Amino acid sequence: MTSEAPWHAGFPTATSSAGRISPEDLHTRLGAGDKDILVVDLRRTDFEIVVDPSIDGFIKGAINLPAHTFYPTLPGLVPILSQFKEVVFHCQSCSATSRAARASSWFQDALNEQGIPADKCKPLVLDGGIKGWLKIYKDNSLTCPL
Repeated sequence: MTSEAPWHAGFPTATSSAGRISPEDLHTRLGAGDKDILVVDLRRTDFEIVVDPSIDGFIKGAINLPAHTFYPTLPGLVPILSQFKEVVFHCQSCSATSRAARASSWFQDALNEQGIPADKCKPLVLDGGIKGWLKIYKDNSLTCPL
């Protein structure tokens, strides 16, 4: 039996890394109406199909850009996403090798290549991902059910 290559195998390895933001800090900023921050949900089928009720939800105002298509669309996304001072990426749990870690790093590489400094735009990864967010904020006005 041959093993299937991971979804990201056809894309380059990022050379940068992104910072992190806690669910509490993100909640505070979104609750205050901070317009300088954008949340990007990188889930694909696990966004569309609820297999676990504990992760049934998304962050209000987040946009869904599946990680599997993020890198190929990066040239068109950079001009849009870089309009925000901070872009928060998340997937299910945001581990060190997660979709959020990869996409945020690719985005940081693209910002670096285009000479966009961190004080203009910087990617962040949500600690604990959507699982961490929903553990604290499942029944909250900033969380929408799927």
